[in-house]
Amino acid sequence: MNIKTFSQICASLLVFGTMLSPVLVVAQTDGSADVNAAAAVRATDTGTTDAGVSATATASVRTKAMTTAVTRADKEIARRIASLDDANARVQAMQQVTPAFKTSLSAAIQAQIAALTTLQTKIDADTDLATLKTDVQSVTKSYRIYALVLPQVRIAAAADRAVTLATMMNTLGAKLQARIASAGSAGLDTTALSAALEDMGTKLSDASSQAQAAVSATASLVPDNGDKTVMASNAAAFKTARKDLQTAQQNLVAARKDVTAILKGLKVSTTATTTNTVQ
Repeated sequence: MNIKTFSQICASLLVFGTMLSPVLVVAQTDGSADVNAAAAVRATDTGTTDAGVSATATASVRTKAMTTAVTRADKEIARRIASLDDANARVQAMQQVTPAFKTSLSAAIQAQIAALTTLQTKIDADTDLATLKTDVQSVTKSYRIYALVLPQVRIAAAADRAVTLATMMNTLGAKLQARIASAGSAGLDTTALSAALEDMGTKLSDASSQAQAAVSATASLVPDNGDKTVMASNAAAFKTARKDLQTAQQNLVAARKDVTAILKGLKVSTTATTTNTVQ
């Protein structure tokens, strides 16, 4: 086992930790906190004028308000479509999740993109203030699958990375086992090294299990569509999945420490063997 391989695993583990950060703060919401289109809806309300304002002036104000609403809604929809395209790319790059899960998640993303594209076309063509207001509000109220799919993708991507790392480290573990066996054959005490290797295997196995649990906890969720019971259930599932991923991350870090201890022990053992041979 060369140092380059171990360095790659350490670097990958650091990347996984970085990926996990946004997952830990993801929660399904109604989207109102980060949706600029909501401000556009309020802007349309300026179409109601005070008494004494001429009909021409009222029409002018409403036209400006509607234009503002359409512009903001278009930007919000474009932002969402871009993030969904990015999410789909991440889904396609997953290696450890099942093909069926990838297909299902990708299909949900594509359907959402198509629905948002259709909505944008309708908003751009709206000429009635009340209709426009309803359509702009639907960006967050009717298309709530967006608030569900992105957290699912983030969790699945982090879980996929965790399993990939566990697989890489298990391959490394097999090489370390051979070196430990060789050291034992040379008459060295490998009790501590074997214990560290066993602990490493246990930690990696649990990391994979926790990662899979995170995916399973969120794979079958459905949009809440305003139902508070479903919203609470989805939020609880995401919370559980985030805890599973945290546990997986902790296990991977612990396994890396075992690898470090084993490499250090093998180095000491090799040095001791070489010294005894020279003497």
